[in-house]
Amino acid sequence: MTLGEARRIRIGGGLGYWGDDTSAPGRLVRDGDLDYLVMDFLAEVTMSILQKQKQRDPTLGYAADVVGILRDVLPDAVRRGVKIVCNAGGVNPIACADRVRQMADELGLGDAVTVAAIVGDDLLGRVDELHTQGVAFANLETGADFDAIKERLACANAYIGATSVRDALAAGANVVLGGRIADPSLTLGPLMFEHAWADSDWDLLAAGIVAGHLVECGAHSTGGNHQDWQKVEGLEDVGFPIVEVTADGEIIMTKCPGTGGRVARETVVEQLLYEIGDPTTYLTPDVTVDFTTLHVEELADDAVRVSGATGRAAPDTLKVSAAYSDGYSGNTLYLYSAPDALARARRAGEILDFRIGRLGLALTETRTDFIGAGAVHEGRTPHTADEPCEVVLRYAVKADTADAVRRAFVEASTIFHGPPGKTNLISGRPKVTEVLSYWPTLVSREAVVPEVVIL
Repeated sequence: MTLGEARRIRIGGGLGYWGDDTSAPGRLVRDGDLDYLVMDFLAEVTMSILQKQKQRDPTLGYAADVVGILRDVLPDAVRRGVKIVCNAGGVNPIACADRVRQMADELGLGDAVTVAAIVGDDLLGRVDELHTQGVAFANLETGADFDAIKERLACANAYIGATSVRDALAAGANVVLGGRIADPSLTLGPLMFEHAWADSDWDLLAAGIVAGHLVECGAHSTGGNHQDWQKVEGLEDVGFPIVEVTADGEIIMTKCPGTGGRVARETVVEQLLYEIGDPTTYLTPDVTVDFTTLHVEELADDAVRVSGATGRAAPDTLKVSAAYSDGYSGNTLYLYSAPDALARARRAGEILDFRIGRLGLALTETRTDFIGAGAVHEGRTPHTADEPCEVVLRYAVKADTADAVRRAFVEASTIFHGPPGKTNLISGRPKVTEVLSYWPTLVSREAVVPEVVIL
């Protein structure tokens, strides 16, 4: 297949989240003929976890998996000229970059590796100042007043865009480690640098965002999210996605050669539709994208062309991913595998309600789910089984104090109290965990000033 003579920048999406397949980045670098490897480590809840780590130890607060991944990847990346861009820096990009710089020296790579950290997205230390200056920080979804949770704030990170990635590459970095860089902006940054796209080339920036959206979830777009999953061969060795992007914004989507999975028109469209909300107004820190103008064409096996991206100016505000401490919770799981399994589980839930209720604990919420009997869909999807032969009872409580949750589960340790047929799926008493609740909000673009630091 001839893809044309236009210069194409080839970018592999090596990670969809912190916890994804750590062998995939190395395989992409060694077998994918890449110009760039991008990796997305961060989800909303990840930032709050990392902030807690940093509070305990100021040298932490980044996605630790990046060190092992880059130890495997860097020698081959340097030899092949592959540059690496990721947001593994979390809430501590400088510490992350320091560790990667140290590790590169341990590998004997020395001056062959230039590490850049991108900072400025972490607003936690500036929230009071910005709030005093008039930034409302109201909840984007509910409109709730920020003052209700301000004193319990755990993290607040603005989604920043691709220009700082471009600037880091222009400064000579071949490893760029950012904080809360927006997922598709990780891919747009290299394209802006390589193709010299301007900040106001809206249609080209939109194409770069679309390319980033295609690879940001890793194998999700190469068969892992395909509705006809029975037709996808080789999912046990699924390939991770690769996009080739020309200077005029044409995208060819493929995957790492010699791997399982599937890249077809259907899998590409499924990923294009994933988590975009209004398809005419996909908001990013770099550009507002209209997905309805895209043309998706299957060229050959595992090769799909995406073209026709259109964009317009980015919004005046940036989204902020914030989280706050919201009490404590715990849950336990009991498996009922016997005749009348659902009835047994329901009766056990009633027993737990009674025993815990009579303690008079200041619980803010209790929840009983019968997994296997339609609990996830809550009646919205028809449940055809007349009587499941096994059901998992999930019993959860939430309170403002850890002690209340802990005491509740002393009372819930009643496996011998009936009905019979019960197996405890959690060894010992359940773990009590702090609840961190999500608080999406907005901040003016001018309030956030990303900075590139070359180590």
